[in-house]
Amino acid sequence: MSLQPVEEVVGVDGRYQWVLPLPETAAPTSRIRSVWYFALPLTSAHRGGHSGGGATIPGVGGQERYENEGSVYPHAGLMEMITYQVRCFPEIDWRHFDMSHVPWPEVRAAIEADPPDVAAFTVYTSTSLWAFIVAAEIKRVNPDAVVIFGNDHAGILYREILTGQYGGRLVDFVSTGNNGPFTMMGLLYALRGQLDLGRVPSLAYRHRGEVVNQPAPSYPIDRRLLPDYRLIEDQLEQYYDKAFAVWYAQHYDLKRMVTLPLDAGCTWGRRPGRRCKHCSIQGLTPKTTRVSTTLPVLENVVGELGANVYAAGDSTFGFSRDQWSGEIGYLDELAEACAASPVLRGHRFMLAYGLVYEFLQSAELCQGFIRTWNVGLEAFDPTLLKGDSKGINKGPDRMHEALELAQKLDYKLYASGIMGLPGTTLKLLRTEVDNWLSLAETYRDSITTISVAAPGVIPGSRMYWESFNSDPQVRAAHGEIIPARRLTDLYIRTHTDVQLADVEAAIAEVGRGVITLGEERGHMKFGGYMLGGKDEDEAAERRQLDAICAQL
Repeated sequence: MSLQPVEEVVGVDGRYQWVLPLPETAAPTSRIRSVWYFALPLTSAHRGGHSGGGATIPGVGGQERYENEGSVYPHAGLMEMITYQVRCFPEIDWRHFDMSHVPWPEVRAAIEADPPDVAAFTVYTSTSLWAFIVAAEIKRVNPDAVVIFGNDHAGILYREILTGQYGGRLVDFVSTGNNGPFTMMGLLYALRGQLDLGRVPSLAYRHRGEVVNQPAPSYPIDRRLLPDYRLIEDQLEQYYDKAFAVWYAQHYDLKRMVTLPLDAGCTWGRRPGRRCKHCSIQGLTPKTTRVSTTLPVLENVVGELGANVYAAGDSTFGFSRDQWSGEIGYLDELAEACAASPVLRGHRFMLAYGLVYEFLQSAELCQGFIRTWNVGLEAFDPTLLKGDSKGINKGPDRMHEALELAQKLDYKLYASGIMGLPGTTLKLLRTEVDNWLSLAETYRDSITTISVAAPGVIPGSRMYWESFNSDPQVRAAHGEIIPARRLTDLYIRTHTDVQLADVEAAIAEVGRGVITLGEERGHMKFGGYMLGGKDEDEAAERRQLDAICAQL
């Protein structure tokens, strides 16, 4: 991963170990008793607005369910690693903590009672402080514990983290690519003395005062194990199902949801090598799983676990033969397989991403198995959308054509947008508010969620890449912890005629309208994206982190 756009390479690099479990291994020379996996999703910091529901909006009732909604589905990347660990190391204990559900005092008590030997974290920009806090507590109780950070924030900022004020003391390794289970399992083998550390793909670490990074191609997703959610069925029942009941039970026949990495990369453009700048920064190119291996997993998830499937790809609706000159027929094959399956036939169980154009091409094909269309509308006024934007949708006429088709075919809708894009004026901001409220009114019976946020100036986003290259203030703020809210404020002041306060007031107005309409009929919810806390919140978290570090 990098701040700069890169061309992702998919393949198998022979320098690294990809066969799991290892076909032949010597006896371990070092013992690992337990590995803990920490999900730190956007809801975990318990501050500011977030995609689960957002901060309470003044001036409207009916927000009781927003107070503790939690995360609706487990983190697929962590579950993929746990699935591989059970296969590779059945003798090593593991635990899965989702801090959307498990409060900090409970996590802290568990660490105090019996700390892990290895701890793996999925790190978002907005929750990076909490990742450091939990890692510090583990190191305080068990100084020999090994800490590994992963996900976009850590993978992009691996050098800053490994040499940073906190990461230099707390983080031993960083996963730097899209090879999570191979990075994690290879590292566990290496820590046990059964594999040379140099054969672990997509891993960064300190060695003799220097930062070593071992970049590797993305292992083909059609050759990977899909996550096995039977391993945490007790947590599904205890935590996730309750959150799903609060938010989505009215929209789905099945009453839980899990996430499967069925495809990845966006199909925006006329050829696979042409991607939007977002996906090139993220290092994503079009790729899909094999339908023959995916089908039994879907049958297990739907038939045995009774779960809907969140397809975690970037443009699932783009993978049909009506697009790409007929080069990719993934959705055609999947639709045929679902229709032929006695388990899946008759169930609309999937939530999938897709741009407006992609949905128009694939909606009828997918109506037998996809329940919800997750679309990033970004903005209604095309003047606010740059030509390299992932969500460019050619204006409101094309949007409403797709929305009408979705309503006709009984799709549910998860619609998201951005306010405060470059070129925004107070007049345009007013128009965007009116358009979002009109959308909510017109399609309220189809909409599960409307999520509108200010631009997230975070590593991995187009906005951060552009700001980092053009603004010395952003470069000065660059480091292991990013002040995303302050950078978003700067971005809006630099590129628009409005202020962050104007944007937040507009978002709150949309929120009040959506919540009110949802209470009247339709069960809509409103969400925002958590940039990070107010200054006083982040300062309190920093003090908490410093207090733990002082005890190391």
